[in-house]
Amino acid sequence: MAMLNKDVVFRDLLLLGHFPGRRVVGLGARIPDAGPSLQQVIQELVKKGLNPISVEAAPNAANPSEYFLITFIDLGSVEENVLTGLISDLESSRIISRAQIFSSPLPGILGDTYSDYKGFLRFRALVIGEPAMSGFIRGLYRTFGEAGAVFLYHVGKSIGSTAARIYSDILNVKDLEAQYRSAELFFRALGYVRFMSLNRWDGKTVTAVLTDNLECQLLRDIRRPPICQWVRGMIEGAVEVFEGEEYESEEVACINMGDSSCKIVLRPVSR
Repeated sequence: MAMLNKDVVFRDLLLLGHFPGRRVVGLGARIPDAGPSLQQVIQELVKKGLNPISVEAAPNAANPSEYFLITFIDLGSVEENVLTGLISDLESSRIISRAQIFSSPLPGILGDTYSDYKGFLRFRALVIGEPAMSGFIRGLYRTFGEAGAVFLYHVGKSIGSTAARIYSDILNVKDLEAQYRSAELFFRALGYVRFMSLNRWDGKTVTAVLTDNLECQLLRDIRRPPICQWVRGMIEGAVEVFEGEEYESEEVACINMGDSSCKIVLRPVSR
């Protein structure tokens, strides 16, 4: 994920849903709270025979007194004018405001287009999917060979250190243990791993155990293990910020060597 700082208010990351064979539309609106108002909207939808299959309520950073509501709705056999009539009633009752229905030219595939800007923690977010990531990494190695590994490691390290500083400040996470636990959540949430544990041993030695490491999976058939460069660099960059000193890292176990997980050991650089 690449992030560009902009002076705009972001709502959230783009949501994309795939519901094969179903008549789906999206409803975007603003609600005064994420409790009673949200429950009432859902209840009214169900009463009309409309099935909300995905519901999200996110705070509006520009107005703390309201939330953005995004819900994907399965119309089933109900006509869309039933939904438009319900929306009119809900707006008249001031349960929702600025409501908008959005649909898709591809049946069953629906994206959240209620907001123009999508972002994360007030940064614009460019989400790189697996096909783009696979093409980028494979193309890099095929073009530059071993130099591609060096490039990925240093880029990953820059990403890790920059993100660690930004998120620690924004989330006001200062405790070292909390920083490591937060990093585990971020790596999982952003799709780099299915699960990751970060632990300190013997003073300042850190071990990272990664389940389903995306980088190693993408390069399974074109690189000899150990493979992890980009993700290893990100982890190393984050650890250096947390610990306040230089680190070096090594991937000592890899799923492409028959191990159940990838393991990276990070140690302070000897002066």
